Amino acid sequence: MIRIVGVINAFNMLDNMDGLSGGVAAIIAASMSVVMLTTPDPGTTQPQVFVAILLLITFGSISGFLVHNRPPAKIFMGDAGSYLVGFLIAVSMLMATYAGNETKPHAVLAPLCAMAVPLYDMVTVLWIRIREGRSLFVGDRSHFSHRLVELGLSRTQAVLTIYLVTITCGLAAILLTHVSILQAIMVLGIVACMLLLIVILESTGWRKDQD
Repeated sequence: MIRIVGVINAFNMLDNMDGLSGGVAAIIAASMSVVMLTTPDPGTTQPQVFVAILLLITFGSISGFLVHNRPPAKIFMGDAGSYLVGFLIAVSMLMATYAGNETKPHAVLAPLCAMAVPLYDMVTVLWIRIREGRSLFVGDRSHFSHRLVELGLSRTQAVLTIYLVTITCGLAAILLTHVSILQAIMVLGIVACMLLLIVILESTGWRKDQD
């Protein structure tokens, strides 16, 4: 239950620019559907087709929505849409089997890797609000996308940058299901270094603002 609520809120908090939450959700759904189709269920040794189809339906629905949600947006996701998208992805990941793969137990980290961007945004926003003594439940402009804009990117560039980071994390999630433990450590290290690089760039921007 905590995992479901966490994923739902991560997508809701990410819904702060046109096409952002929906695009990130579509990328995650697509990458995780590939994981499901290439990771057999230990009980049947068959691909996890049901979960993959649910994720592909989610991907297709969001893709149709993004046609009208790209900047300048004609329709918006809102709380109801972001909650639904987060719920579908959270439930899909819980329905899937990862740890049962005896040869690649590290595949259990695939969902965490695919969800790295929404989780990064949620954790950093909450940390900023706590550090500044503000309410955790009042919206602001401290999100990942807003911080990229403050670094000099346009809103469209910020959204596309987040798409690129999400695609990288999604590809890493797919790789985790096909590599050895040593190689998995390297893949996770690449993702961690990428997020750390983002933190360094953002902290550089914060110091310039303070100066």
